[in-house]
Amino acid sequence: MFLLPILILLYPLDYLISNSLKKSVVHVDGEYLVWNDIYAGKINADIAIYGSSRAWTHIDPEILKDSLGLSAYNFGIDGLNFSLQYFRHKEYFKYNKRPEIIIVSGDIFTFEEEEGFYNHEQALPYMLFNKDYFESRELFKIFEKADFFIPLKRYLGQTWEMARAAILAIGLENEPPARIKGFMGIEREWSQDLLQAIKTKGNLKIKIDYKLLCLFMKFVKECKENNIKVILVYSPEYIEGRTFIVNREDVLGLWYRIAASRGLTFLDYTEDSIGKNRDYFYNSTHLNKQGSKLFSQKFAGDLKKLL
Repeated sequence: MFLLPILILLYPLDYLISNSLKKSVVHVDGEYLVWNDIYAGKINADIAIYGSSRAWTHIDPEILKDSLGLSAYNFGIDGLNFSLQYFRHKEYFKYNKRPEIIIVSGDIFTFEEEEGFYNHEQALPYMLFNKDYFESRELFKIFEKADFFIPLKRYLGQTWEMARAAILAIGLENEPPARIKGFMGIEREWSQDLLQAIKTKGNLKIKIDYKLLCLFMKFVKECKENNIKVILVYSPEYIEGRTFIVNREDVLGLWYRIAASRGLTFLDYTEDSIGKNRDYFYNSTHLNKQGSKLFSQKFAGDLKKLL
């Protein structure tokens, strides 16, 4: 009884902070923009694009729309494997009309278990008293059970998020949206940072998580039951970065086996000429804005023939 009035007083402050924070069009790489669109229930896309950062920086929905005459939205979620991609998929389906086609942009980390929760700040404004988030709390690894029920608790230690909320509340953030329909072309010069990090750590070996693989098979089955066409795509990687993944061919082969076993189309661009030109990349696994435009046009042309 002593704590209840305190919690009641804290809730309006929590609401104000969360409501301000989700207005940011640039924070956490623009993830709030996508979550807000999902929960607004106004996404009416014929094509949905799923994947990691290689999805949201590589595939431009507007280019697909211009080529195919079908509306598209990019749900790529930065730095996270299929478990969070599937959570976003469920939230999208819960609040919006379902698409006719889902394009899954694969990469070598799609089925690898993660130790943390990259860009965990993206969950902060939405998780309080949210049943969907609480029931999937094993995905949000850094949060405790109490964070889903006690106002402001999850913001403890989140100094930058509190400051960002204050800036937004008084209208000082004045930047263009980071993403348009979930997509953002990256205008950045080539960086050796990723290659250097890989060289420092030595060759990497990807460990496939069986539970994630089963989850993906469940996702494909659900899509087929709902008459949604699933298309797999593996976008270009810069050729110099491939040699540092010891079992890269095994992981790529897994995508081929998934496609074959489930009767899915798999468009593989790993040997495409784009991957041999460093001018199209800002690091070894991500296309820059020029590269993403070229790839999106090529991909749209192939989809047009396919559909």
